[in-house]
Amino acid sequence: MIKLTPKHFNSITERDRYEFPLYSKPILNIATQNSKATAVKFVGSMKEQFSQFLKDSDTKSLADWEKWYDERGGKEKIKMATDKLYSMLQKMPVDNEIFTRELAQKYIEELCYNKTHYGMSGEYHAVVAAATYFNKEFRFSTAEEESMGIDAWIGETPVQVKPHDSVKMHHVRNHADEEKTLVLTYEAKKDSCYIHNPEFVK
Repeated sequence: MIKLTPKHFNSITERDRYEFPLYSKPILNIATQNSKATAVKFVGSMKEQFSQFLKDSDTKSLADWEKWYDERGGKEKIKMATDKLYSMLQKMPVDNEIFTRELAQKYIEELCYNKTHYGMSGEYHAVVAAATYFNKEFRFSTAEEESMGIDAWIGETPVQVKPHDSVKMHHVRNHADEEKTLVLTYEAKKDSCYIHNPEFVK
């Protein structure tokens, strides 16, 4: 395994966070999954949209991403996703004074803006750092490739990218296949990543 340190990375922008009521996020997460509120038909493919944003934008802050997404129908997409999520919440035995439509919208915004920017920025920088290390071209996957468990390509090599603690904390169900893909994990807050099987790159 090879660790790439902050010298291989550009700085990652600080991200604003909304303060959700205590213990509300697990319930919102379940409701979002059950309602499929963040399906591609509602919010679009976040991977493809964020990849295009990275190509279009000289600066890559959270505010830049939010503006880019909104200019391409983001507010309407968030409204549709919020409607789906709130409809599901109304069917669940939860406190309606806490789980309001406003809270549902905040959660969808958290996913589309903050979570996407946080996750994709870390993933983006990990791929760039690894591609630079190997001196190879890179690209991010299409929606079809993503459905096959491929996050990016470095040269001709398929890549899976995960937060460094995700497997240990059991947050990732589709574990990376080290016999088929190059595996990268990243620690965005530390501007570092790990190449788990560098011998896979020819």
